[in-house]
Parts: sequence; structure tokens; C-alpha cells
Amino acid sequence: MVATGGKLQTYGAVEHLQDELSWLDAGLGTLLEDSGDNPLADPLAAFRGLVIDKQELLDAREAGQDEQLARSWLSYTELRRELETQISKRSALVEGLPLARLAASFRLTVWEYRCVVMCLAAEWDRTYEKWYAYLNDDATVKAPTVDLALRLLGDTPEDRHQGRRLLAEGRALRRWLLQPRSEGKEASGLGAALRLDERVVSFLLETETLDGRLAELVEAWEPQESTEPAWVGAAKADADLEQLLAHWPEASLPVIGLWGPRGGGKRACLHRVAARRGQRLLVVPLSALPAEEATLRRLLDDIVREALLTDAAIGFAEQDRLWMDRLPRRLLADALQAYAEAAQRPLVCWMGPERRSRGELPLPDQAAYWCGEVPPPPAAVRAELWRRHAAELPDDSEAPLYDSLAGELADRFPFTPGQIGDAWRQSLVLAAGRGRSWPKREELAAAARSQFRHRLSQHAIAIEPRRGWSDLIIPTESLLLIREACDRYTHRETVLGDWGFGGKLSYGIGVHMLFAGPPGTGKTMAAEVVASELGLELYRVDLSRIVSKYIGETEQRLRELFEEARQSGAILFFDEGDALFGKRTEVKDAQDRFANMEAAYLLQLIESYDGVTILATNLMQNLDEALLRRMSVIVKFPFPGAEDRSRIFRSLLPPGAPLDEDLDIPFLAERVEVSGGHIKNIVLAAAFLAAGEQKPIGMPHMVRAAKAELQKLGKLPMRETFAPYSE
Repeated sequence: MVATGGKLQTYGAVEHLQDELSWLDAGLGTLLEDSGDNPLADPLAAFRGLVIDKQELLDAREAGQDEQLARSWLSYTELRRELETQISKRSALVEGLPLARLAASFRLTVWEYRCVVMCLAAEWDRTYEKWYAYLNDDATVKAPTVDLALRLLGDTPEDRHQGRRLLAEGRALRRWLLQPRSEGKEASGLGAALRLDERVVSFLLETETLDGRLAELVEAWEPQESTEPAWVGAAKADADLEQLLAHWPEASLPVIGLWGPRGGGKRACLHRVAARRGQRLLVVPLSALPAEEATLRRLLDDIVREALLTDAAIGFAEQDRLWMDRLPRRLLADALQAYAEAAQRPLVCWMGPERRSRGELPLPDQAAYWCGEVPPPPAAVRAELWRRHAAELPDDSEAPLYDSLAGELADRFPFTPGQIGDAWRQSLVLAAGRGRSWPKREELAAAARSQFRHRLSQHAIAIEPRRGWSDLIIPTESLLLIREACDRYTHRETVLGDWGFGGKLSYGIGVHMLFAGPPGTGKTMAAEVVASELGLELYRVDLSRIVSKYIGETEQRLRELFEEARQSGAILFFDEGDALFGKRTEVKDAQDRFANMEAAYLLQLIESYDGVTILATNLMQNLDEALLRRMSVIVKFPFPGAEDRSRIFRSLLPPGAPLDEDLDIPFLAERVEVSGGHIKNIVLAAAFLAAGEQKPIGMPHMVRAAKAELQKLGKLPMRETFAPYSE
């Protein structure tokens, strides 16, 4: 708003442009005096350049000697300066005028500013196309040319030389504001047409808030849309970053890197940092950038232009490491270099799941880099976030007690605020599929597990946990050890976080279990029980996908395995662990040396892994002592006695299975001395035998199945072993 005659009138981008066009109109009219024709009054005059005769050339040669024209031009330049002074005073009263912002952002000289106005005129009113075609002496060129700009925009002969320099490649006009030179007769020289880039036009006319060419790639976060921190720790991180930027060295490009799990608020934090500076944040997903160099170069130029036009910070978001091999680092560094040189307040942000060193990023030489972690909030805060979501549900007497359930979920899943929100919404979907508006415990756990994103299936085999504590029949001492190991994981936030033990330990904070015992004694079942109890995914490591004969490849696959496990929080189950964790041997050749290196590297990975690992072995005496020292618990699975075998038989018979009255479980347990895995085979085979005869499961079926299983083991039972049920 500006005051005119005691009244307030609206003064915006349109009014400002119309004011600027007043001096342009006067200049075009002055140039027209040489011809005596008016392209607006006579439409055919615009086609003057189609036919050139001798008299026209003579007139052009004598035109520079016309004193009247010189006086007219001097009068025009005085008028232009007067108009520009008036416009400058008027526009200074209004903030945010596009032309003024453009001039400030690109540090335009007076000549460059006039050139932008001259080019914008044809985009604003097609009448100017006739003027330009006529004055260019070429009806096919309806845009201002280099020659027209040099004739019209300067006040002195020196201005003409300055204009040529300002239109050179690499200067602001050519680099950011004008369209690239076209091919053909307009490509170069005085006849080259000058046209504004389409994004510059939309910015000046306020028809776009973001370059349409970037709409599907770049996400613009406006300063006024920033959100409050989700918890106290996030607010402290904001304050620390604000203090950091306040003391940042002036001669360097500030680059702020944040890393941590998905949904932790990295983007929101950087958004608030930019907003406090009054800047928007342009977020560019690295996975969406093209690898083809020419296309990538144009796209990066568009991104930098957008940042310069709107005084924005540029943020790069990575999802994985693939961009490091796919994208040319040189082009990324060049784009940031151009941004650093041209921007008034440059700020580069980097966000991703992994910590990045300066050498890993494509940064220009003058960049100064700082990075910090955005970890999940502590358990108490996570529990409160779960409770906030539950509080939005309508009251229902059948719903679980979410207050206590929130604490359980918080301890079990070290989620970020974003992951908690996603898991809650997913649990509502699962509940809706069962006809309820509120989720149960198992639906919340399933929704939480769905938040893990990983590629573990490339290295391991998923096992769906279907067993519970009642299915696990082992000695009481072994059972207690497994429960204690589960409690270590469940209460790790209390011990490591609230009680401060995490600050004392730099590694070895994971839960690592060793299950040792003969085949079929329940080691795999126990792994399922642990996964079910903790609500985590269970993956059995496939040694055929890990071990390689090529030097160094096994270590690489192991590293990828643990990186993916860290992303997912899954339990890694190493069955037959002695194949990987056997005792290191005396080095006799290169093969022994590399085998020992692989074993040592695997031990390091396990010790640094903060999740859950389970190793199962049939030969505990063959394991490396260094591995045993790193285990949280060592659980022994002895061969089951008759009483335990009887319990195993009963546990394997489903409630819906038809059983004959003569089924004598204690008799079978006493005479069939096998482990639980073989008992499972016997029960299942007996069920199929009974189904084939369409009879309930009875002793004849069990005996036949038991004999077959014993024969597989190389045991030939005596005839009287199963008397009186023997055939």
C-alpha cells in the first residue's frame, strides 16, 4: 500500500511493472522517430525488415548525423532517469515486489535491470512484439535483441560496451535469467534474441510459487509453514543449530548435515532452521535425480535458479547409498559452487539415515560442514507419543489399557515420532479389517513391525514366529535364561538411557544369545519364541548367500547383512553357527589367514550390533572363545528326558485333532528316545497315517511312525520295544 493524495492505494507487482514500462515506452518511441512509421498505427510497418532497399541503407548511414535525433535521445535519457527515481521511491515503500527482489537477489546493475524489464514487456503485452519486430528490422524476431538492448538501455557510449560485457556467458543474465542461446540465425551476434527463462517470467508475474519443471521433484517448505518441535529434545537441537549458524565463519558455505532413522524430524528441524532465517527450504531427493549428465546439469541449474529467485536453502535427502555410485559428484559440486557464489544467504542441508563425512559429500572447496544425529526420543517421550494417539480414540470398555501398553511399545520399539504416527495409523487399519475402531496389542505390534524397511531377504530367510512359551519344553534353568535375555532387550532403555549405563559403554550393548545342544532340542523354536516375545522379525542367516570364495566378498556381505539388520531391528539367527564362528586355526597358508580375518571381522560386527542376535550350535566345543566372551547368555538345550518327551508329544497334538482312547503318550515317551524335532516328525506322520485310514490318531499309527523315524536315525528297535502295540 502507498499513500497518494491522502488515500491508501494498492501497489503491487502489476503496478510496479506498469510504472517501469513507462520509460520503456518512451524509449521505444524515441527510437521510432528515425523511421517516421508507427507499428501500432500501421500493422504493415512491422514487416519493414522483409524488404531492404538502397535508400534504406543510405538513410541508416546518415541517421547517426541527425542532430535532431541526438537531442531527442538526450531528452529521453533525462526523462528515464527522472521516471526511475520516482519509481524507486514508490517501490521502496512496498516490500517483496518481484522486480525489486530479483534485482537484489542477483545483484543486478542498472543496465541489467533495464534489460530484464525490456524482456518482460513482451511477456506482459504482445503489443511489444510489434515494436521489437519493427525496431529489429526483422518481422520474424519479435523479442528484443542484443543490438536493440545496446541501443535502448544505455545513456552513454560506455554503457554500450558495458552491456556487451553484461550479456557475456557466465554473467547473471546469461547464467540464470535468460533462455539459452537458440540455434540458427538468432544464435549469436547483435541479432541474437533475448528471452527470459520461463521460471523468471512466472516469478516476476507471480503466476507460480515453484518452477513447474521442478514440481514433481522438489518439495518446497515455506517459512510460515514450519511446525513446533515434537518434544523437548528436538527444541534443544533447534536452539543448538541456531547458535551454530549465528557463529558460522563468514567466508565459508554453511552445510548442515543431520542423520538418523526415518521419521525422526530431520527435515522438520532443517525447515525450522531455514524459517528462522526467513528462508524457504527446497528439498531434493537424491534418488529422483537423473544420472544422465546433460539432463542432470539442466535440472541442477533449475534448482539453483529457484533457490536464488526465492532466497531459499537447498536440502538434499538421501534414502540409501546408491546415489554415490549413480550420480556424477562433479556436477553436484559445481551446482553448489554456483549457488554459493550467487546466493545472498547460501545454506545447504543434507539429511539421511547414515552419518556422512565431508569427504563423502559432493561439496565445493569453500564449504564448511557440520553434522549431527537426530536419534529417536527416549522411552518416556515415546510412551507419551503413543498415549497421545490413543487419547484420540472414543471411549470403549473393551479396548485395552493403552496407558500401560504405550510403555510396553515404547520399550520394545525405539521409534521416531514419525514412525510412531505411521504405526498407529496402520494399527487402526488392521483393527478396521476386524470390525473394530480400536487396535489390540497384537495389531499394534504388527503395525510397528511393518515400519521396518530393509533388504534382509537378500542375505537371510524370514521365519514367521508361531511358537509361544508354552510350546518351549526345556529345563527350567534354560527357560529362565532366555526370559532374562528378553528382559535385557525390553528394559534396555531404562538401564542404558534412564540409568545412564549407555554413557559408560561404547559397544556391547546388544543382546547376544548362544543356544547350544544336539539337533532337534528346540533351538530354532526358542528363537521363534524370543521373536514373538519381543515383537521383532526373525531372519535365519543363509550361509550360502554370505560365504564366498573370493577374498573380501564375505566381509562385504556380512557388513551389508548387519547394516540391513540395523535398519530393521530384526533378530539375526545364525543356525549351525560353528560354521562361521569356529575356532581360529594356526595360519599355514593364505586361505587360513583370510578365514581367520573373516571370523574376527564377524566378531566385531556382532559386538557393535545393538540389536538381538542368536547363534545355534550342535558343537559348542568348536566355537571360538572370543565369541563365547561376547555372548550375553549361553543357553544349553540338553537331550530331553522321558518326562519332557511326554510333554513334547502332548504339545504337538492340536486340540482339534481326533485322538483314539488307547493313545498312550507316557508309553511312547518312555520308549522313543529322540529329540523334540524327531518327535514332531513322528506325530505328523502318525496324523497322516490316521487320516489315510479315516480313523482317529491311535497307537498303531504312532508306533509305525516311530519305527520309521528310528530307522532314519539308523536305530532298529527290537520287536518287544513297542509291545503290546507292535504289529
